Amino acid sequence: MANKRYDIMSPRKGKDKTFWTRIGTAWEGDKGIQLVFDALPLPDAEGRCVANLFEPRDNSGGGQQQGRSQPSQGYPSYGDDADSVPY
Repeated sequence: MANKRYDIMSPRKGKDKTFWTRIGTAWEGDKGIQLVFDALPLPDAEGRCVANLFEPRDNSGGGQQQGRSQPSQGYPSYGDDADSVPY
């Protein structure tokens, strides 16, 4: 049986909307949910750290999932050519 995967997202309030930042990955297995953080959430104005689990986005560019705003379409793709990576 394949384990179900989730994105761990942390909300950041903007002027007009909330932006969600991916901070890790979670896997649901037979013995529970394993969380792997790439970054830690920052406390909000009340001092709470919030992290939500969402089903992974479709990275084919077919739109956004309902309820998840983000400022860009993810990480830029620079291809295989090492010279094209900006420094």
